[in-house]
Amino acid sequence: MFAPPLLAFAGAALALPADMPMSLFATVESAPKDWAMNGPAAKGEIIELRFNLAKQNTAQFQELALNIATPGHVQYGKHLTLEQINAIVAPKSESKDLLFEWLGDHNLADGATLNSRGNVVKVNATISQAEALLRANYNSYTNTDTGAKISRTLSVHVPEALVDHIDVIQPTTFFGLKRLAPKIDNDTFHTLAQTVPSDLAQIYGFGDVRNLTSGIMGIAGFQDETASILGNKDNVDHGFTCVSVQGGQCPTDVRIHTDEGNLDTQYAAVITSEIPNVYYSTGDGAQDYSFFEDLAEYLLELDEASRPNVLSVSYGGPETLFDRSLAESTCNTFAELGATGVSIIFASGDSGVGDSCNIDGKDAYEPFFPAGCPWVTTVGGTSGTSGAGPEDVWDFGGGGFSNIFGRPSWQNSTVSSWLASNSDGNTQYYNSSGRAYPDVAAGANFYEIITLGSQKAVSGTSCSAPVFASIVQLVNSQRIDAGKPALGFLNPWLYSLPIGANGLRDITTGKITGCSGTPISKAGFSAVNGWDPATGLGSPYYPELLQVGMVV
Repeated sequence: MFAPPLLAFAGAALALPADMPMSLFATVESAPKDWAMNGPAAKGEIIELRFNLAKQNTAQFQELALNIATPGHVQYGKHLTLEQINAIVAPKSESKDLLFEWLGDHNLADGATLNSRGNVVKVNATISQAEALLRANYNSYTNTDTGAKISRTLSVHVPEALVDHIDVIQPTTFFGLKRLAPKIDNDTFHTLAQTVPSDLAQIYGFGDVRNLTSGIMGIAGFQDETASILGNKDNVDHGFTCVSVQGGQCPTDVRIHTDEGNLDTQYAAVITSEIPNVYYSTGDGAQDYSFFEDLAEYLLELDEASRPNVLSVSYGGPETLFDRSLAESTCNTFAELGATGVSIIFASGDSGVGDSCNIDGKDAYEPFFPAGCPWVTTVGGTSGTSGAGPEDVWDFGGGGFSNIFGRPSWQNSTVSSWLASNSDGNTQYYNSSGRAYPDVAAGANFYEIITLGSQKAVSGTSCSAPVFASIVQLVNSQRIDAGKPALGFLNPWLYSLPIGANGLRDITTGKITGCSGTPISKAGFSAVNGWDPATGLGSPYYPELLQVGMVV
């Protein structure tokens, strides 16, 4: 980290005009419904402004990243180093120069820092300084559910000369997202069958896995979620390493560990057995507009041997919470991480096709992000994993179509076939040309965990994601032992497999629902033969997935 001195930019050829015109950079109509405005933010409050500089050659890079992930392509599996990525996408030097000159005009350049990749500038500023810089009006808001307080603005301006040089400015119009907290089913713990690791081992076929130690299984933790391996009876012999990113918590006191962290680490540890597990506890919760990118950037900086092969993430929020620029910047960084050989696995959400089902005053399904990012593998939910079987749709699993990202080529044929025969109707409520999700599914219902010595039953796609991710890690470990590269970005490979065979079992019964806030007749998506936006391509069966995963 370094702070380029203001004098270094004096007299630059790209100097900003003294009376520079300003352009609207980002705006939202209002704060999300769960944020109440208190009034103007305190002028002396200090916030950390983050500027993501515009990267170059994004389309060129993503074409390369897709080739690396496409079986049969000459570049398949030839993962990139960070240096190779930077050589393609690094921002223009003039972008940094212009930004620092603008900051200098407001006496902010001396305290600004540029990250080692040269693509993110951060600077502490008072609300008064931020308002003058961005021609903005910050107000104080309180979350009506959690009581959290933040300062945000509904619009941001930048000099016209900088519009094409900056991708993201925060904290401004983004109000934050939520963890996909698993639903606690304490009242039913002793009356309903529970899903435990031995059930999953039988259903997904990983019960005979032994003595795998290669690679690293990664688990993401945010918003002060912490974890303990003091879990259920099946995983007491295996643990994990907690790594603090951006000041994230790694407490040793078991009394402050949380359900989400315990769910992820307990099930990942028992499935991956002796493969090293790393829990990346990422801090800066008050600035949660950036924690996805903060973690991705941290992982990109690691050497190949220290970087996880798989990253399981159980966080997200309605796509409407995200500026297009913020969503695209985050997703582009995931593309970079995937190109280094990391499989990024996200939970699809727990609101079916959406909760309020109202976008800009119109009835509509609400897609989830980052579930709808085309550079991650999104996992929906199934029921029937507690021994009763067979699997069917978990009603609340997230599924749908992005309004930001178009349908990628690797799912075009599959999704087009579903659209041609879709019997659910309601096409007016979703963007049929958008990136469709989920890609796959796994058990989501009544998982047994232990927190603070007490048994709990939890449900949600935050159960599904670490299970699918861990099974992928088993395949990766054996590939590494055989001298093969890790699978990396999975989706082009997964969608190339025959439906219902070769490691993915088609789910054909049940339906995801939603729209509790704005009732829409027959809202949801049903499971059918083949891919569908309820359970994607289906759930994994490890022996078959390993077989096809070793020959690709």
